[in-house]
Amino acid sequence: MSSQRDTFLLGLLEEAKKDDKIKLLSIDMGAPSLDAWRSELPKQFMPMGISEQNAINFGAGLASRGYKVYAYTMACWAARCFEQVRYSCAMAQLPLTLVGTGVGLGYVHSGAAHNPTEDIAYMRSLVGIEIDSPVNSNATKALVKLTVNQPKLRYIRLERVFDKSLESLHPMIDFNISRGMDWVHRSAKDCIVTSGYMMHRVLKVRELLKEREGIDIAVVDLWRVKPIDRQIFFQTFYDYEKIITVEEQTLSGGFGSAVCEMICDLSWNKKVLRMGLDERYIFENGTRDQLLDNNGLSIESLYENILKFVRSK
Repeated sequence: MSSQRDTFLLGLLEEAKKDDKIKLLSIDMGAPSLDAWRSELPKQFMPMGISEQNAINFGAGLASRGYKVYAYTMACWAARCFEQVRYSCAMAQLPLTLVGTGVGLGYVHSGAAHNPTEDIAYMRSLVGIEIDSPVNSNATKALVKLTVNQPKLRYIRLERVFDKSLESLHPMIDFNISRGMDWVHRSAKDCIVTSGYMMHRVLKVRELLKEREGIDIAVVDLWRVKPIDRQIFFQTFYDYEKIITVEEQTLSGGFGSAVCEMICDLSWNKKVLRMGLDERYIFENGTRDQLLDNNGLSIESLYENILKFVRSK
């Protein structure tokens, strides 16, 4: 199973063979998909070195001349070029797709500096940006087509690894990727909403709730955290009494905050439980799953907190 990075970049390579306006700026040094670009489309591939700020300014210049620009880097370095995205792209209203790999604790062995556990918060503060977090290869491939056919300022958050059990989700994603959200499981009363790597944990929690307590809870994949379509959000969540958000981010301004803002804007009187990482940078060693378990997002912790919440009055 290919990584989301290689799925996206190799899919983009096939599109670029048909469209010489597509340019890939790489702020990373090595990957199988980058090697393919380098050998097959050298005139459309631009290795920028470790220079995120320069790459964004350069890409903005290309975008201003009508090119479809993609800047690829590790997701943690989106913070390093935030100023350039704001001034050179957002303020100038230039379409550029920033592709970041290794969101959340994806590069856990590299330490806290490489784990963007608050990137949703700072990136969604930008005016006019779209932020997408695909759950599997189907969604990733659909985002390639969307970004090529409808260029705009986007931040695509790719998982370094993801659970292979999620590959069966959204088989018709090409037809609804622009919705920004869709049900994974439906039920009548309460709902868990999540995206990306946390989806496999949420689905396990849903199984446990049904097996142990007979509770059937809905699950929604919200892959587009900005902008959230008001009408689609209304149609998706209106019937639920309680909504639980689960994210591999700290809570301030993140995924759950975006959901709460939409609920507030709709003047809904719904109870919401936000679950995310502890409010700290994680410097301990361990695997991604071990650190999730130790920082508030173990399957048992999710189960116990969600069970308590749905049973509350």
